[in-house]
Amino acid sequence: MVCPHCRVALDVVRCCPNCARCYPVDHGIVDFAEGAYYDRFDESTALTCEHLEGLQLEVEGTRRRILDFYLPKLQAGARVLDCGCGNGVSVDLLNERGLDAWGNDLSQLRKWQWREREHRDRLVVASALSLPFADDFFDVVISSGVIEHIGVDETSVPRYGVAPRADRDELRARFLRELLRVGRTIYIDCPNGAFPIDFWHGDAPGSARFHSLREGFLPTFREIASLAPDARVEALSPYKRLQFRQAARHWYGRAFGGVGELYFRLMPRAIARSALNPFLVVEIRKVSER
Repeated sequence: MVCPHCRVALDVVRCCPNCARCYPVDHGIVDFAEGAYYDRFDESTALTCEHLEGLQLEVEGTRRRILDFYLPKLQAGARVLDCGCGNGVSVDLLNERGLDAWGNDLSQLRKWQWREREHRDRLVVASALSLPFADDFFDVVISSGVIEHIGVDETSVPRYGVAPRADRDELRARFLRELLRVGRTIYIDCPNGAFPIDFWHGDAPGSARFHSLREGFLPTFREIASLAPDARVEALSPYKRLQFRQAARHWYGRAFGGVGELYFRLMPRAIARSALNPFLVVEIRKVSER
C-alpha cells in the first residue's frame, strides 16, 4: 500500500516516510480516512430493525453480484479491487476462489462489519477519490452503486431526496481517473439516469421512484463515457447482475421479473447503453489495453 497523499510506499507500521502520516490499524484493517467518514457509527449505536434487515439483504445481493456476474469475467489469479465494497463479503468470496482481491469503503459502519471477514487485512477504509494503491496495481476494478452517490447531497427523511452539488462533475471525473490510475479494466454499475424509474433509491428496498431525467443524480452511459475520454467504454447487458430479488417484494417485481430476465439475456449492447435499460453496467479499458 502507498500513502494516498504522497503515493509513496508505506513502511511496515503503515507510516509514510515522506509526509510522516501514520495510518491506524485495527483488527488488521488499515484506516486511511483520517476521520472523514461518510457516516458515523460506534459499537454503542443501536441499529433499527429496517437497517438490520437491509444489511442482511446485502449479503445475498453481494454473493449474486460477485458469483453470478463478475467472477466469470475475471481471469484466474487476477488482482481485483472492489471499490466501495460495502460489507466486504466480495473480498472473501473472490479470495476463496483464488483471486487476489481487495476492497475499500469510507464508512465507520463497514469498518465495524469487516471484523467478521476472513480476509479483513485486504479491506481498507479509504476514499475512492484517493486510493492507497500504486499505479496499475489491479488487473480489474469493480465499483457497484458508487458513482451516483459522488457529488450529490441525499436525504432520507421524511422521504428520499437528492440534489446535485456544484462540483459533481469534477468529483466524478476525479473518481474515474483514480480507478483508471490503479486498474487496467474498470467495471462500473449503477441505475441508469436515462431510465425514468429508479428501483434502488426509494423509500423501501426495491420500491419504484419516478424521477426527472434532469435530476442530476443517476448518470447516463453518455455521462460516464464523457468522464473517461481516453479510454474504451462499452455498455454491457445487466443479465445476471440484475436479478429482481428486492423488487420481487413488490407486485411489479413479481409480475415482470421473468420477462425482465429474458429481456436482459437477449439485450444487445446498443440497447444496454440506451434509455431502454434500467441498470447500467459499463466496462472501461485503458487505450493501451486494446
